[in-house]
Amino acid sequence: MPPTATGQMGASGDSPLRRFPARILLGLAVAWVLFHLAAAGFGLVGSHVLRSVHLGGAIILTLCFQPLPRFWRWLDALLILAVAAATLYLVVRSDAILLSNWFTHLWPERILGALMFAGLVEGVRRALGWGFVALIAVFVGYAVLGPYIPGTFGHRGLSFDRLIFSFYLGSQGVAGMLIGISASIVALFLIFGEILNASGAGNTFINVALRIGGSFRGGAGMVAVIGSAFMGMINGSAVANVASTGVLTIPLMRRLGFSRNLAGAIEAVASTGGQFMPPIMGPGAFLMAELLGISYLDVAVTALIPSTLFYIGLLLAVWLFAGKNGLQPIPADMIPSRAVAYAPLAMLALLLPIGALVGLVIARFTVQYAVLCAILIAAALFVVQAILRYKQRQSDPDAVSPTRELARALDSSARNIAYVGMIIAAAQIIVAVINLTGLGVTLSQIIVSLGQSNLILSLVLTMGVAILLGMGMPTPAAYAVAAAVLGPPLARLGLEMLPAHLFIYYFACLAAITPPVASAVFAACAISRGSVIPTAGHAILLSLSLFLVPYLFVMDPVLLLRGSVPAIALAVVTSMLGVATLTLSTIGYLMAPIPGIARIVLGIAALAMIVPGWVSDLVGLSIAGVVMAMLLSGRSRLADPG
Repeated sequence: MPPTATGQMGASGDSPLRRFPARILLGLAVAWVLFHLAAAGFGLVGSHVLRSVHLGGAIILTLCFQPLPRFWRWLDALLILAVAAATLYLVVRSDAILLSNWFTHLWPERILGALMFAGLVEGVRRALGWGFVALIAVFVGYAVLGPYIPGTFGHRGLSFDRLIFSFYLGSQGVAGMLIGISASIVALFLIFGEILNASGAGNTFINVALRIGGSFRGGAGMVAVIGSAFMGMINGSAVANVASTGVLTIPLMRRLGFSRNLAGAIEAVASTGGQFMPPIMGPGAFLMAELLGISYLDVAVTALIPSTLFYIGLLLAVWLFAGKNGLQPIPADMIPSRAVAYAPLAMLALLLPIGALVGLVIARFTVQYAVLCAILIAAALFVVQAILRYKQRQSDPDAVSPTRELARALDSSARNIAYVGMIIAAAQIIVAVINLTGLGVTLSQIIVSLGQSNLILSLVLTMGVAILLGMGMPTPAAYAVAAAVLGPPLARLGLEMLPAHLFIYYFACLAAITPPVASAVFAACAISRGSVIPTAGHAILLSLSLFLVPYLFVMDPVLLLRGSVPAIALAVVTSMLGVATLTLSTIGYLMAPIPGIARIVLGIAALAMIVPGWVSDLVGLSIAGVVMAMLLSGRSRLADPG
């Protein structure tokens, strides 16, 4: 079952096991979150214990948040006890497990490992649906049936003992790198984002976006893009971003004349870009930093220009669509005053934690330390706001105490951490099979062979595989699996690892708006009540030029801030012009509809500007300049007859 509209698994207290009092479940969820703060933030326990409790707790809380029907609750109870026992064993026997290369007690560990694996699969089913379970089954089946598979994809096969050991005790499962990143970094960022959300960050972002973009043509669409970009900095999930900002922006767009499908598409595309938006980006960015063994700051800095190109292209597309459909700015009486939009306490509660996080990362403190400080600052400011709200509404019988507000925020954090934990644990299993069976090496050889050392063809193949994986998985899992499969062949083709992994991550993000799955589009349609296929069509049209951005920074690493200042400036300007020109070509409107032949010529000019090199840039600029001059002068000779 997918997360609810808030990006969490159920609302607080509405679905826990009926024999398991809601307050006890709330207490366990809060305690689990505080454990992450103590273990990952303050380093009070070892990494193996942290990973074990992280995964075990994620499974147990998922089972509690989404229980079986009443008749089958006893199965829930048994499975929860089994996972708790398996987790406790990992904690108690942590030192012995770390020193061993195989089972220390064969039958107990084999049974506990099998029970924990069963608990994980059931947790994945409830959090992510049967599709993800089927994906795990395909990979496990491939691992077992390797000797019976003919041809290139055949392998020696893995025994039951090897699979269980690898998952339960080895470095490819519970103690694997992906689960470690989820427990030590991603969990902290999810806590940080939830506390900011609970403090009203969404409303603050929307108010600021209204002030910035509301007065432009198609202002409601501009607000959706700007607000989603802001929210993406602390959210990092396309679906959750749609849910949190879309409930505000989509109704606003509908009121001001946007069609249901266009409003949903704008929100879906804008929310998808949030996963690529520094300074926080999505969970996949932290996976990338750890997999490459580099600082997260390096990832965030290199993503700065590509993410800026993404949103500039999207803003231009929305502005052109607004002109094409006669959509007006937001009325002045609907735009908040400067005093409301930039209220001191609200801005302080937003900017101080984010500023502390960014400042500490720039100062080269560890990511864990930086986000822990940001959490503490955000929590302190959140409590101050909650106390002020409570004092103002003390006579109201529905007023919520500051303690309860903070507990709710931590409970929401637990739900988000459990959900993402299921995603990353499932990805860890798939990556383990890829590594243990040699599938990654096989696929790497196929990609390089098909590409025949042709970079463009290999990049197109890589894009296709990354989007295909992203259609069936949330972004962190899609990136993790794609990185294991696609990273090595791109390295063999001579690409640097960071640009190559950014390329993979970018398309894993864009899978959220790519049919047929398009999870962000489905989430937007749930709010707009639009049709999925037309909304997805609008989303593709809005983002068509954005699909070229990864090719820009792979072919010209200057866009990743590598090179001299003049070279970077020139690359940024020509890339922006290329994206803008291609957007004009795809939308087909400027001051009036652009004739078909002119659109084709503009598309060719845009591609010329995108190809690295000053000669192609000059050719593209010249062609685009001539066409634009003819269009603006109204004397175009490229117009279609009649």
